[in-house]
Amino acid sequence: MTEDMKSVCLDNGSLRGRKSSSLSFLRDIDRRLPPSEFAKTVIQVSAARANPYPVSVLEQMAAADVLVLSFPLYAYGLPGALMRLLEEYDAYIRAGNSRKAGARVYVVVNCAFPRPHITGEAVRVVRNFCRRHALQWRFAVCIGSGITVALTKRVPLLDFGPRRALNELASDVRTGAVTPHGDIFVRPVIPERIIVAIKNYYEKKGEMYATDESRGAGSSGAGG
Repeated sequence: MTEDMKSVCLDNGSLRGRKSSSLSFLRDIDRRLPPSEFAKTVIQVSAARANPYPVSVLEQMAAADVLVLSFPLYAYGLPGALMRLLEEYDAYIRAGNSRKAGARVYVVVNCAFPRPHITGEAVRVVRNFCRRHALQWRFAVCIGSGITVALTKRVPLLDFGPRRALNELASDVRTGAVTPHGDIFVRPVIPERIIVAIKNYYEKKGEMYATDESRGAGSSGAGG
C-alpha cells in the first residue's frame, strides 16, 4: 500500500457469510472505491468461537482509515457475533495497543421490516463505540426489508434507493467530508405483501435461509 492510499476495513456482521445481504451491500461499496485509491480488507464475524479473534484481525481494524460495519438488525440491536468482535477490539485498545485516531466509521444496517427507522438503537450503540475510542462517526445507511432490497437492487426502478444511499456513502469516503451528515433511510418501493411473496419464493428455491433471521425473528426485525 502506498503512503497516499487509504485503508478501508469492511466488516460483515452477519453469520450468513457469503449468502448474506450484509456482505452484498459491502461488495457494492467495495466496487465504488477504486483499488488505486483504497486498500480494502474484509472481516467476517463468526459464532461460538472457542478462541478470541486473531490479533491480525484486530490490527486490521485498528489500523484502518475507514471502518464500514454492515450487519442485520437483531432484537433491535447488533448481532451477538459482531458485539463480540467490538468487545475484543475494545479490550485490544484498552491493553495499550495503538489505533488510528479519527478513523471514519460508517454503518449499513438492514432489517426484515419495511420501516428502517427501527434500526435507531443499533446505530446508537456504534455511535457510542466511536466516542469511546475517538473514532469519527459519519453516518448510517438504514435499509428496510434488507433481504428483499439486496435481491432486487439491480432491478430497474427498484434499485434507486439503495444505489443512491451507497453512492453517497462511497462519495463521503472518497472526499473525506467533515461536515455532519444525517443517517440515510432506505424504504422498499414495492408493497409489503409483494416483499413477502418475493422472500418466500427465494426461500423455496433455497437461495436464502428459511430461518428466524430471514423471517424477521418475530419482533426482532432481523435482516441478513
